[in-house]
Amino acid sequence: MNKTWVLVADSVKARLFEFERSNDPWAETACFINPYADTGPAPERPARVHESMGPARHAIEPHTRRKDASNARFASMLALTLRKAHEERRFETLVIAAAPRFLGALHGQMDKALQHCVSREIRRNLTGVDSAGIREYLLH
Repeated sequence: MNKTWVLVADSVKARLFEFERSNDPWAETACFINPYADTGPAPERPARVHESMGPARHAIEPHTRRKDASNARFASMLALTLRKAHEERRFETLVIAAAPRFLGALHGQMDKALQHCVSREIRRNLTGVDSAGIREYLLH
């Protein structure tokens, strides 16, 4: 058995497809929604702190942007799911199509064994394309 999994992802949504041979029908096996995505408006003003001496106050900048932290957590969740499935030998080859920024977040979360099974990467957001369109895009 030489199953291939195709992960199509962006920072909000990820879809997982499975097939054995390129001519075989695909099956969408899972769809993930980023539970950490913050779709609300950003605060108008950054948080403020008091000066240690006197009445002055300062705006403080977060160490990471909220969106970057959300992307990293979602990428970590997906990488863990893929890692477990790969350890269980549910697939041998992985194809990833992801928005470029999110692909970088995924790379940061994947271990060497998982990176080794990636046969192709596409730096494009295909999450809004139907399964037939994704298949056509990947096979040509």
